[in-house]
Amino acid sequence: MWWIALLLFLFVNMIVVIFTRLFFTISYIHKSDGDFLSIELRFWRWVRLKKEIPMVTVDKEEMTVKTKQKEEYGQDKKEEEEKDYSPEDIKTQLESVKDFLDRVVGFHRILRRFLSKVHVHTLLWDTQVGTSEASTTGMLCGGIWTLKGSIVAFISSYMQLNTAPELYVTPYFQQKHSQTRIKCMISFRFGQAILAVFLIVRHTQGRVPKFRKKTA
Repeated sequence: MWWIALLLFLFVNMIVVIFTRLFFTISYIHKSDGDFLSIELRFWRWVRLKKEIPMVTVDKEEMTVKTKQKEEYGQDKKEEEEKDYSPEDIKTQLESVKDFLDRVVGFHRILRRFLSKVHVHTLLWDTQVGTSEASTTGMLCGGIWTLKGSIVAFISSYMQLNTAPELYVTPYFQQKHSQTRIKCMISFRFGQAILAVFLIVRHTQGRVPKFRKKTA
């Protein structure tokens, strides 16, 4: 019967989707006063979604961060969209996140279970720093090495680190300099993400709160 074939087709496709692995590539660059963030999602080899967020302008008079965001869906590209964020907007969103997490019972357990399924395929973290004073630069570089070591230890404890991370710290003793480049690729199965979302919703006390809108 046709309905059996339809059910079988839907079941097979559901299984394929559940076991589909999602690959996220995150790139972050900081240079002087400019920052650039790029997030790319790939799955089924040919499907590609990309979002670029160059955070390059700080309005000191209005105390806002102005960005130009660009999105790509496969070969389609959208025009850049300008957005600005004030300290009050950021505070409001952080409060929304805190309110949500406070409602989830056992959130840390759910998060640890999900992170244990996440694979880290590449991790590059290159930092160049200088304060024009040799002693201060040396101390700062030592602190950066300690910070990087702690973060890599956290990643290896909670996620599956598939490759040795590439960590670099380059001191500039004779000049003021600040530059950082981070590139990381992670992956997890779509079904694992759906399960984590289901558990979060299931263990949320009361109604799931909505994120607050930007203040006018």
